[in-house]
Amino acid sequence: MAIKKQSFMKGIFVIMGSQILIKILGFLYRIVQTNFPQFADVGNSYYGSGYQVYTFILAIATMGIPNTISKLVSEKITVGDRRGAHKIFKTAFLVFVSIATVFALGLFFGAGFIADNILKNSGVKYTLMALSPAIIFVAMSAVLRGYFIGMENVSEYSKAQILEQIINCVFSIIFVVMLLGTSPEIMAAGSTLATTVATSSAFFYLVRYYRKNRKEIWDEINKSEVFATESRKKIAKKLISYAIPISFGSVVSALAGLIDVVTVVSGLQHFSNYTLEMANEKYGILSGKVDILLAVPLSINVAFSVALVPFIASAIAKHRKDEALSKIRYSLKLSSLIALPCTVGMFVLAEPIFQMLFPNAPYGAYLLQIECWLLFFSVVDQTIFGSLQGIGKLMVPGVALLIGAILKYVINVVFIPIYGEVVPAISSIVYSGTAFLIASTALFKALKEKMPVKEMLLKPFIASAIMGVAVFFAYKGFILIKLGNTISTILSIVVGVAVYLIAVALLKILDKEEIEQLPYGNKICKMLKI
Repeated sequence: MAIKKQSFMKGIFVIMGSQILIKILGFLYRIVQTNFPQFADVGNSYYGSGYQVYTFILAIATMGIPNTISKLVSEKITVGDRRGAHKIFKTAFLVFVSIATVFALGLFFGAGFIADNILKNSGVKYTLMALSPAIIFVAMSAVLRGYFIGMENVSEYSKAQILEQIINCVFSIIFVVMLLGTSPEIMAAGSTLATTVATSSAFFYLVRYYRKNRKEIWDEINKSEVFATESRKKIAKKLISYAIPISFGSVVSALAGLIDVVTVVSGLQHFSNYTLEMANEKYGILSGKVDILLAVPLSINVAFSVALVPFIASAIAKHRKDEALSKIRYSLKLSSLIALPCTVGMFVLAEPIFQMLFPNAPYGAYLLQIECWLLFFSVVDQTIFGSLQGIGKLMVPGVALLIGAILKYVINVVFIPIYGEVVPAISSIVYSGTAFLIASTALFKALKEKMPVKEMLLKPFIASAIMGVAVFFAYKGFILIKLGNTISTILSIVVGVAVYLIAVALLKILDKEEIEQLPYGNKICKMLKI
């Protein structure tokens, strides 16, 4: 069959590689935009505010779709019912696209009301209108992606995302350049219009791939065993019953971002007599600089949450708990190995990174030094949530995030008018940390296992601390010999990566079997003589 099943770790690294490329492309256009003096932090505020509202609505309309469909399709394929899996796909397309269309129309015609009455920031209206059609294309793509992932094939999912980000990157820059000389809110709307163009392109790519393989898909369906058919009504009910708890976590996660949109700009206008423009500038630093830097390790780790759901669901369906538990432990360890060095590196190099990436708007590095500490919780949360969904604990991630979001809202409302823009950075750590404690406790209680604290936290933290010290002194040394900020920062990162890998090897954080699952794992084992 043309749509080939891929191994768990191959799927992980296919998604991870695509996410790294996607975030590099995302960096490019956000950095270019930010360095236009007419756009800068104020433009980022309008862009970020509109995008957070869009993300929240998207979470309600579509975010549960890929995991819902991949889980149900995977369960059907596991027992040999490919006809049932395809019927789930067709029913899902009808159900979710209808829902998304309603939300897209609501956002387009309600953009003015949302901007004026909820956000108290009227310039966001144009960004919301530009983004609204994207909801429909994302929903259609999500159904196709969920179907492919359920068959444990993630390569086309990843290719579509890369295509989407390339188009988004190119057209975002083109539209902003075309609109130079207009107001920041109009330029922000032009940039977000590129999202609609990009999501439509990704959808047509996936449709083309599906049509190309339709004959092979139906050959497999016709060869599969005959099972009792379910009605479309019953399938639709099952889809919605799964999607609501799965998307609940995505909705609450998007709500946390929306909390900042609603509370930060309005709260800052009561702090030290900030004007609306000054408040937008501070929020623009958080949404346009800090958030895009933190998004890199978060996006890389998305691979685990995406690939874990169908894998664990399949293992549980086959009553292979040990196999599922092994993959959960391994994924958590790798997530921690990704998150902790990124956290320490951003803390140590926050100021140099801002000067390197945003030379025309280098302000706000202190906010990155604060908020970077949420990375560990947020990255590991993704893996924990995927694991919980895979074992059928669908509501736990949403509940954990909701409790964290409530605390974040209270902290923002009470303390932003008193202490200013540092508060949302701190409240974000509280939000992610609370969700981590609740979700991890629930996961290991359900598995009847103890959390591997030593392997997941202690050893990776020691390796990261060693790396942090090396990076600090390396940067100081490179600056001392007058290599300049950009070269010194890049060389310091290279030193940090080398030192971290050596520390991981010396501390024996990964055993031979775990290393062998990595790309070129056998060669790495030979190099390390293990």
